[in-house]
Amino acid sequence: MSKTIAKKHSTTLYAALAIMSAIAVRQIEAVDHGLFDLALTVLRGSIYIVFFAIWGLSAQQRLTQMQLRVYVRSIAALMMFWMAVRTIRYCLDSALSLSRWLWYLYYLPMLWIPLLGVLIAFSIGKPDNYHLPAWTALLYLPSLALFLLVITNDMHQLVFSFPAESLDWADDYQYGPGYFLTVFWIVFCGFMTLVPLLVKCRIPRSRIVLLLPFVPTAAAIGYVLLYILHIPWLRVIAGDMTVVFCLLFIAILESCIACGLIQSNTGYEELFMVSSLGILIMDHQNAVCLASADAEEFTPAQRIQAQSQPVLAEHHKLLMSKPISFGYMLWQTDVSEIAEAIEQIEENNATLAERNRIRQETIETQKKILALQERNRITDLINKETAHQIDRIECLLTQYDTETEQNRRRMLLAGMTIVGAYIKRYGNLLLISQRASTADIHDLSRCFDESFRNLEQLGVNCLQQLPTGISLRTQDMLRVYQSFETIVEAGMFELHQIWVQMREKEDAYLLIMEFVSDSDLSSFATMADAFSFEEEAWRFTYQIHPGR
Repeated sequence: MSKTIAKKHSTTLYAALAIMSAIAVRQIEAVDHGLFDLALTVLRGSIYIVFFAIWGLSAQQRLTQMQLRVYVRSIAALMMFWMAVRTIRYCLDSALSLSRWLWYLYYLPMLWIPLLGVLIAFSIGKPDNYHLPAWTALLYLPSLALFLLVITNDMHQLVFSFPAESLDWADDYQYGPGYFLTVFWIVFCGFMTLVPLLVKCRIPRSRIVLLLPFVPTAAAIGYVLLYILHIPWLRVIAGDMTVVFCLLFIAILESCIACGLIQSNTGYEELFMVSSLGILIMDHQNAVCLASADAEEFTPAQRIQAQSQPVLAEHHKLLMSKPISFGYMLWQTDVSEIAEAIEQIEENNATLAERNRIRQETIETQKKILALQERNRITDLINKETAHQIDRIECLLTQYDTETEQNRRRMLLAGMTIVGAYIKRYGNLLLISQRASTADIHDLSRCFDESFRNLEQLGVNCLQQLPTGISLRTQDMLRVYQSFETIVEAGMFELHQIWVQMREKEDAYLLIMEFVSDSDLSSFATMADAFSFEEEAWRFTYQIHPGR
């Protein structure tokens, strides 16, 4: 930080020395009217021209807004032009006609520098890529028109009027209306510069106003008043109004930069030093060029490794890098809180993993319990639905044990297989109904197939003609197959023929079971939707709706 302050002070000192040297030359010039007058005039003008050129280059490098760079560069060029014209004029004989033309050229910077001041005031506080609106180009027209009016004064003498007998140059001139228009425009531009400056100098949401830009402004106003009053000491010290106003205008712009009203790329070193981050700037040889106040020491190996990937150093310091034009920038970040958070997260993850394992085991146990409960429920349901058939098998088995005639024993055994097949197929159909409300007709067809294979052992001719590829309600299939079994068990040993068929009727199906039996099956008529006895066949008809 001390280097930056020393640099600022040295710049100010050099500027003060240049101005004091020019003032000293002017004082010598006022005393000596000999051979060195011309040389002293050229020397003083050269000092100011070089001063304005150096200031213009310096300001252009410091400003961040492109538009302001153009305006400042133009102002520096106009000041240099003004001083060059003024120096040439005073080097010439006052009687020359060229001297008056050089005097007219004064008004080029006098009219355009205040106008550029207005444009700068409008640009203060804007983004770097900001451009003034198109209507501001109209402000160039009065300055251009007034300059043309001044430069052509010899043709109309509306700005300055000279005596008729004056051939070349005369000090006894009078002001015309064009002069007052010119002065009015210069004063108006000064006012239009001060008003935005006053508004933008106020700190938002406070009553505090940045006073530094108004110090040179107040000095300029005071200088004009003292100059008009012809104060002797003022003319001795600062009698050159051209130089004074150029310097005061530069002071206004510099004060705006110092206050931050005009954004500049200065003060980076101070910002770097007070940064809360530990930052190192290194060259390509891994040598530290600059280090912030909070930067810690790292080994050369760590610094080199950080150029390719982040390095975790001691005390939870993470060292990272970014290439810059002449080397690398390294910065350190304290990741101790992140490390603690990671450790806490890992502990939480371990705890959650254990909880999840216990919960998963609990869920698996619950699943097994539920599966057993469901299995028991289904088993109980099947046992309940087939309790009659189980009793029938026990009864047939008892008869089988007491029967001695072989043909009868064979028939009893076939009867038990018929009832057993029903228990198996009905249980399977019951399980299907627990999972879904509809099923393919193929499941019902397989029930009939297995029952028919066992009925054929008793010599019963069986046939089914069921369609394929249709879906039926499981409750309807259970009802049909249960009715079928009830009828079969009633006339098991007196059946001759069974025919099961299905046909479509409008939006439903008709399932028809025909039994040819010696037994009277009319007592089961209520089990079907329709019942008839035709040609020695007992016909049971069921209306079944397709599954949706």
